[in-house]
Amino acid sequence: MKADENDKDLAWFERGEILKMMSVKRIMIYGSLVPFFIMLTLLYVLGVARYVTDFEENTCEMTYMFEYPQYVRISLKDDLEDEYPRFGLYAYGEGFQTEKLRRMHFSGIPVLFIPGNAGSHEQVRSIASVSLRKSQKYPFHFDFFTISFSKDYSALYGGVLMEQTVYVSHCIKAILALYKGKMDNVVLIGHSMGGIVAKGALLLAPNMNASFASMIINLASPHTPSLVLDSVLANYYHELERHLHKIKDAGVKVVSIGGGPRDILVPAAQTFDRTADINVLSTSIPVVWKSTDHLSILWCKQLVFTIVRSLFDSVERSKKPPKITSNPDLKMKSLSYHFLQHTSGKKLYHYTEKIKFEADAEWVNIPQQYVWNNKNGVKKSTIYLVVELFHKSDFLTIDAINLENQNWLFVCSALKKQGQKQICEWGWNLTNKTRLLPDPSYRPRRTVDLDLKEIRYPHVTHAIVRITPDDLEKYLKISFDSYFYNTRIESTRNRFLHPKYLFGFRGPNLIETVKGSVRYYVTLSNIIDAVTIELKSPNCLKHHAIVELLESSNVGSTQTKIFTNTDDGPKTMKMQTLYGRPNDTASLRVTLEPECTYMINIQPGGIVDKVSCRIRDRWPLLYMAIMSLLLLFVSIKIHYGSDTLPTIVITIMLSFFFNVTYETCIALCIIGVSAIGVCCSVIFLGSVAHGIAVRFLARAIAFSITWSDWLLSGLNQLPFITTVLVLSLIPTTCGALGMLVSVFLYFLKLTRMYEDYLEGILMAPLQHFNWFKRWKSTKSEEESDRNISQEIYNHLILFLLCSFAALPAIPSVLVWAKNFSYDMRLSTEDPVLTTSWTILAACSTLGIVQISPDHKGYRSLLLSNVLRFTSWVILSMTAAPHPSFYQWCMPPITATVVTLITLNSIIPHG
Repeated sequence: MKADENDKDLAWFERGEILKMMSVKRIMIYGSLVPFFIMLTLLYVLGVARYVTDFEENTCEMTYMFEYPQYVRISLKDDLEDEYPRFGLYAYGEGFQTEKLRRMHFSGIPVLFIPGNAGSHEQVRSIASVSLRKSQKYPFHFDFFTISFSKDYSALYGGVLMEQTVYVSHCIKAILALYKGKMDNVVLIGHSMGGIVAKGALLLAPNMNASFASMIINLASPHTPSLVLDSVLANYYHELERHLHKIKDAGVKVVSIGGGPRDILVPAAQTFDRTADINVLSTSIPVVWKSTDHLSILWCKQLVFTIVRSLFDSVERSKKPPKITSNPDLKMKSLSYHFLQHTSGKKLYHYTEKIKFEADAEWVNIPQQYVWNNKNGVKKSTIYLVVELFHKSDFLTIDAINLENQNWLFVCSALKKQGQKQICEWGWNLTNKTRLLPDPSYRPRRTVDLDLKEIRYPHVTHAIVRITPDDLEKYLKISFDSYFYNTRIESTRNRFLHPKYLFGFRGPNLIETVKGSVRYYVTLSNIIDAVTIELKSPNCLKHHAIVELLESSNVGSTQTKIFTNTDDGPKTMKMQTLYGRPNDTASLRVTLEPECTYMINIQPGGIVDKVSCRIRDRWPLLYMAIMSLLLLFVSIKIHYGSDTLPTIVITIMLSFFFNVTYETCIALCIIGVSAIGVCCSVIFLGSVAHGIAVRFLARAIAFSITWSDWLLSGLNQLPFITTVLVLSLIPTTCGALGMLVSVFLYFLKLTRMYEDYLEGILMAPLQHFNWFKRWKSTKSEEESDRNISQEIYNHLILFLLCSFAALPAIPSVLVWAKNFSYDMRLSTEDPVLTTSWTILAACSTLGIVQISPDHKGYRSLLLSNVLRFTSWVILSMTAAPHPSFYQWCMPPITATVVTLITLNSIIPHG
């Protein structure tokens, strides 16, 4: 008998020693991982800070009103006014024009402005006011209409978005009815989600078609959304995508304008519309060249003037009354001129293909590389600068400063002799192939990169720059640079493997230019996020250079940086549309002063810049990564065993395979911080939460604080009644409100556990991780504390799971609260989410959701495997082409999981 007891003691001792060794190993592993995760989290925080703060200063000029703006309400049919009491249609006017509008007298071309998420109808005033001033020079004008959406949250809530879409379709019909058949379409300008509503009103609303619009101009519209928190919004985007071809078929021209780096709400990549005729950023629009944030894109004077000019140039004035031209090619010419290839004046200029040259002009032969200026005196006649083509070159770059005549670049066949010179009698006009370039001294600057292989005209021998007497009245500088393209293109491929770079000698001699060069190109073959540029000139005390970042997903340059002798870098440029597109390559187009030589140092952006780019384009993946990890934790708790390590290994491998390793690590950090936050809130804010609940009950049922406190205590003892009360909220208000209330009640449950097991809550987690040893505790006490810690830990995981699943409920509650005065019940709530939140609210308030780790049977193993597989499926969703469209699936998945856990806990085990 004693031998048996000794054997048992020895077994307990050996087991205790093994547990000690396992605990020590666990502490060592945790201790080594904690600094790693702290570093990742700090890096992520720095990346977020860099993303929201690191952009150029807002240099847009403010537009202004000449007279006080007025908004005249346009009434729709009575039944529509009753159906949409929160919305309104207005006409914009200033001064004496307002009286005409009040008499419902409209004689212009209708333009409808649609505000974005939580936007205002008054945001139309910048574009409308500039249009009114400009119309004084024309025999026609534009009538601007705008819509009030009562600051609805359409960006996050599909039900409101569909309501707005149908309402806008009615507004379009009502506007056209004001013109009594004289107008058959409108111009639509949409800001943010207003651009999505504009297309939806033409394609998804009943009895509408694309022909009701002549053109659509979208300002910072998210054609690929970051957050899709309900299935209605997801279906809206899918249906819109399916019908977009109808807009092209109807000849409607679509322009999508993004704000560039300053817009942190809708990044440039989201403003890319694959069906738009023009996708452009404000940073690349000629004459604008400025990044705009999400609101300043509406009042940036440089951009507003460009938009208004494009509208006026799209009008067919020969028609009575004048209206936007129905010819798609003419519309495209106007839009392209102002948004892409602005070559000369403020108005659209129709270039003549062939022009005859003046007979008494002066002809000057120019070498292959040359800088011509008029310092030697002012000539009274036209001057033609002639450079020979195809002479040891296949490219010609011309950079002209202060040259403003509208027809200035030609190619010709020099077949006629004038003395000792070959001249041309006429030439083909290539001025429409030139472009404007920003200048550090704000001088008019025009440039062209002429690919000689693309010239299709026969027998071309020379290029000609025409200078008129008016041009000669001011200082001119025209630089010519003929070269072979392959000699001017550099690539970063393998450059960073150079020994000088590897060993830290990052001197500015990575790229050294040749004197006389105007143009260089650098292909950023292995950089998809950020690039740092430093540019110096060793032989010029005063110089400047222009560096443009070109991306294949955007026409023109997405950013432009100007380097001078007093500001020569290093400067960082972030790719706006390329991140996550491994097959696309960005490049730099560099404009230099030919008198100088330059040394250009190009390096990948710093680690914080890289992380900020990743955050900009991939932060929506965090939500699914968090939900995936929480389900994984639940699965491990349901059946903890030898399969835990393989589960962790598989998850890590999948995160690498789906390229979400960093997001998964940050999601783990967020879960850890959230768990700590919940624990601290339970300990320090439990009484505050209880007091809020008591005061709410006191107001709701007109009880005293004492009676409300007793009532709340009674409800805690009767969870069934609490569940009935919570579920009764759903049909009378909305499911989202019931979900948030249930989460709050779950938090109160955690505070009650803290009050009941104060010592266990404080000590059990420490024992669980073996942070110190309680030497004198008995076996029963240890077992009891272990059960307490396990119960708290299990409920903490379930609370986090329910809390994160409740995040999509926030937009619904905001919409419900915003429209409470119109309707107590939210009728547009997503039925899938309503069902999910009903299930989650019922299970959490009844208190029947329990994780039972003691049950190690086949059923628990099967449930655990199902949850793990579900976790991995969610992780795989992050690698989908548009992962944000799967975010709304998280509440239904969570409701299903909670239902399975509940059934597993309430059905007796055999």
